[in-house]
Amino acid sequence: MPAAAPSSPPLPETLPAAHELIKTLAGRLQQADWQIAQLRRSLFGPTSERVAQSEFSQEQVLLSLFPAPEPPPATQDVLEAESPQTQGTAPARPARTPRQPALRALETVSQRIEPSETTCPHCGQAKCEIGCERTERFEYVPAKIIRHQIERPKLACPCGQGTVTVAALPPAPIDKGMPGPGLLAQVVLAKYDDHLPLYRQEQQFARLGVSFSRQRLCDWVAGAASLVQIVVARMKERLLAGDYLQVDETPVKVLDPEVKGKCATGYLWVLGRPGGDVIFEFHPGRSKAEALKLLGGFRGGYLQRDGYGVYGSIVAGRPDLVPVGCGAHLRRKFVDALADDPQQSTWFVDGFRTLYFVERHARTEALSPEQRHALRQEKSRPVIDRMAERLETLAESSLLPQSPLGKAVHYARHEWSAWTNFLQDGRLEIDNNLTENALRPACLGKKNWLFLGHPDAGWRSAAIYSLIVSCRRRGIDPWEYLRDLFTRLPTLTNQDLDPLLPANWKPQST
Repeated sequence: MPAAAPSSPPLPETLPAAHELIKTLAGRLQQADWQIAQLRRSLFGPTSERVAQSEFSQEQVLLSLFPAPEPPPATQDVLEAESPQTQGTAPARPARTPRQPALRALETVSQRIEPSETTCPHCGQAKCEIGCERTERFEYVPAKIIRHQIERPKLACPCGQGTVTVAALPPAPIDKGMPGPGLLAQVVLAKYDDHLPLYRQEQQFARLGVSFSRQRLCDWVAGAASLVQIVVARMKERLLAGDYLQVDETPVKVLDPEVKGKCATGYLWVLGRPGGDVIFEFHPGRSKAEALKLLGGFRGGYLQRDGYGVYGSIVAGRPDLVPVGCGAHLRRKFVDALADDPQQSTWFVDGFRTLYFVERHARTEALSPEQRHALRQEKSRPVIDRMAERLETLAESSLLPQSPLGKAVHYARHEWSAWTNFLQDGRLEIDNNLTENALRPACLGKKNWLFLGHPDAGWRSAAIYSLIVSCRRRGIDPWEYLRDLFTRLPTLTNQDLDPLLPANWKPQST
């Protein structure tokens, strides 16, 4: 049922009451206008959170943070060597990085087309080659399914006394299953990385001349998830052994037989560390108990998260955990308040922009954690101190608590001490965006496969996503990794797992 409209206040009988009524109605109108603007932006506006800076250009901000070093005094010999044309010219800009990545080594088929006219019509002599026109065209060859037949002769003695001998069947990714490692990797990757539901894959395989039913493909996915589950468990064990974690979660729809008439809601929780692996886990809820299951075994250290209260409750009960907030969430609140109070909101957005320029400089220069920490103390801390003073000034003013800017200020003051903890260690990120980016494949995928078929099947998606996203972070081709994993894993023991982890994996030489 839609929410009922707020009832109109009674008409005032005195002038002060009328003024109070006007103030209340003006606040309601301002809130309604802001909500309408937010809805319009979500429906018709750009998805990017970038906003234009009002006072300074990007170059001016960068020069204020990192001024160009003064050139050394030029000697007379150098001045004489410089030509008049070059003395007043600006330095050349660095070459731009090409937008299109370099093509990988492709199979090339050459075709030579000789001209029909090979002799000169004037003198009758044969024409000689003076050059060659080359034109490139790209062709598509459909994929193909290969039937791999294995023959194992049975040997028996003619005397009939001995036993029949036959060679052992090579191990397969799925016991007594039909798919080879490459086909299984393709099905898994198409579902969880290309976001193709199994019924679409069934149609694609039919065009290739094979009939793999949707139920059979579902069984293959379940078998693949069961096979890699031990690898994912080892990845999480190594991740929890560190002292820095980033966490987040996203809702997914689930077909729960106990919920009649509609889809239930489950959650994919994600656990990661910058530059390290990413672990997904499916849980039916978003409570503190589920978060404790995700973090079970974490020895303590920095825990970076958003402002969800469950994380604050966990940190409050564990003195060994240091909360680290998310600067992107703080900035987002002030971006949303731009339409409500452009002057104050823009000041904070510009401050966050300056901080992110410092972070970008640290990444561009590939600074070590120690250098990054020193840079933040010199450049970022003064900006953060000014922002903190402005927050306290606004909190003490007559700012409406329910206004967009009031909500942004309240959220920032609540998260400020946790967020500014990123200044303590150069390894820490200014925000939790890496973890949010890790959730993108799942968020894109659920728009295609719509829901999980059963609560008990959620762990399968989580296991596969853990491997795919971890490979993406390390620049590993997920198909190459999964094919090799499905080839080698059936023959290994638990003690031989470490070489197969994405952090240690090396492709086998062919």
